[in-house]
Formats: sequence, structure tokens, C-alpha cells
Amino acid sequence: MTMVLFTPSQGPLVLFSLYMVSFGAAILTALMFKGRFSSQEPLILELPPYRFPTLKQMVLRAWREVKHFMFWARKFIVFGVIAIWFCNNMPMNVAPASSGTLSGLIGQGLQPFLAPLGINSQLAVALLFGFIAKEIVLGGLAVIYSTSDDAGLGQVLAGQIDWVQGYSFMLFTLLYVPCLSTVAVIKSESKSAKFASFSVVWSLVLAWAASFVFYQGARFLGY
Repeated sequence: MTMVLFTPSQGPLVLFSLYMVSFGAAILTALMFKGRFSSQEPLILELPPYRFPTLKQMVLRAWREVKHFMFWARKFIVFGVIAIWFCNNMPMNVAPASSGTLSGLIGQGLQPFLAPLGINSQLAVALLFGFIAKEIVLGGLAVIYSTSDDAGLGQVLAGQIDWVQGYSFMLFTLLYVPCLSTVAVIKSESKSAKFASFSVVWSLVLAWAASFVFYQGARFLGY
């Protein structure tokens, strides 16, 4: 999206700003909830001896991580894209991706929540399925806008949203719930469904607040 809505010189700065926002969000969360969640688990930290890795070790470790990502993420991405296609084409007696389809109804239902952020109904559907895995968001947009290549998707997005809406969308995507697998890990590590649910709610609140402040602030300044 940065390549579509921003110039080649602005794109890297936009990405860098998103990284800075993620650091700021992490620091803000740590400061706000410091000491609020007590833990009775003992801290046992064993430090192994440090050795400079060999080239073989680095290549093997990188390959294992890539293979692990491709194995698990592919399942989520395929499932998510198929689900979006289904919502775009059901019921069959209405035009695909129209307001009468399941995706249209979902998008319109989310508009009271996302319209103040400049996020339209099509982007809202992509965000909803992005909860399964954020990698689905891009593929979901391609299905929603019926495009099969990056250039076509970029042209459609550039014609429907401006840079303020695009940055607001990227902010929300950055900060809202990571994915279902992350929530499952949080629940497993904390041993608390209540804490996992709280992390989901807080991520949504933080994402909404950040996007709202940016979008409404930019519009107020005339952008």
C-alpha cells in the first residue's frame, strides 16, 4: 500500500514511522499495565555459552523458520482467502462483492465502528479475516477487489482511498489483534483465558484509538 499511495521517497519513511509506532505502542502498554498483572511463576533463566554461529547453522536455522512459516501460514492464508471468496459470492442471486453479499453485509455492519477511521466496507472485510492471520489481508483485498496482480490491486486502491485513509488502515492493521495462533499462545503461556481475552480487547482499543487520532487529526488539518 505504501508503493501505491506514497512516492518512492516517502515509502521508506512511512514504513519507518510504522515501526516507530509499534515500539511506542509496546512501551505505552508496558507503562500502563506495569505491576497490574502479578505472576507467581519463578523466573529461571539459564544462559548458554555464547558462540559465533557458523554459516551452516545460520542457513539451516533460517530454512527451518521459513519452512515452519510456509507450512502454517499457508493453511491460514488459503482458508482465509477461500472464506472471503465465499462471502463475496454468497448468496448467488446478487452481484459478486456487492452490498447484498455476505461480505457486503459484514462490511456495512462494521462501518459504525470503522468509518470514523476512514476504513471503508471492503477494507473492513479484509481486516475481519485478517484476525485469522494478518497475511490474509493482502490476499483478501485482491479477492474483494477482483484483481489477480499487484499492479491491478494498487490501481483499484489508489482510486478508492487517499493516503490518509491508507495510513489509517495500515495503523489499524499494525496494532490490532496479531492472529489466532498468537492469541492461542498467549492463553497457553498465561494459563488464563481472561488474560488472552483482555489482550485481544486492548489490541483493538489501541488500534482504534491510534487510527482515530491520526485520521481525524489529518482531516482536521485539511488533508
